[in-house]
Amino acid sequence: MKVIFLLCFVIAFVHSSFVRFSSFTELIDSESFGQFTATGQQGIVDAHNNLKSSIAKGTYVAKGTQQKPGANLRKIKWDNTVATSAQNYANTCPTGHSKGSGYGENLYWSWTSGTPSALDSYGPKASASWESEFQSYGWTSNTLDTATFNSGIGHATQMAWANTYAIGCGVKNCGPDATKNNMIKIAVVCQYNTPGNYINQPIYQEGATCSACPSPTKCESATGLCA
Repeated sequence: MKVIFLLCFVIAFVHSSFVRFSSFTELIDSESFGQFTATGQQGIVDAHNNLKSSIAKGTYVAKGTQQKPGANLRKIKWDNTVATSAQNYANTCPTGHSKGSGYGENLYWSWTSGTPSALDSYGPKASASWESEFQSYGWTSNTLDTATFNSGIGHATQMAWANTYAIGCGVKNCGPDATKNNMIKIAVVCQYNTPGNYINQPIYQEGATCSACPSPTKCESATGLCA
């Protein structure tokens, strides 16, 4: 089975969705919802929390550079309301970012000439693709200035954003794509609350692991995250 991951498309659309200058808040609900099963949802949540945990503990290495530990990284939970929004947008088989959702957003596309894998598998694949930006482009500044954002790590920084506490994702088998020799297209949309990627803001607060957890969260010693 031949699979093609066109990450350049993902990167090309990063600018339209991620640069933020104000904040949004929503209530969270961790019950299962959407096209991803509970197993698929957990895989996505785990991928995000594993990244945030390694950053919080000061063990994360991005292209050879070990990052400083984080004091305020919040643990991610699945949110049905966010998942509804993400699934609704995934159902449109998008070619670019949504507008006006109030959430942060990461997109991922995969094309295959054979039978697609189970849809649940695409959540972790998407998460790994986004995180790989840190390995491909490095992470040289903890402040998301314009240069850092434009370096190509916008999906990874949304995954790592300290204040983001909720995620919901959708997936859609879009069928044959005439622009890609009728290969089967799979679209993944993940949306985030609160959004990350505020220009000139820190991605996380450097300091002793989970030493500055925002109220009402508390330090979860096993992960180093604020939960």
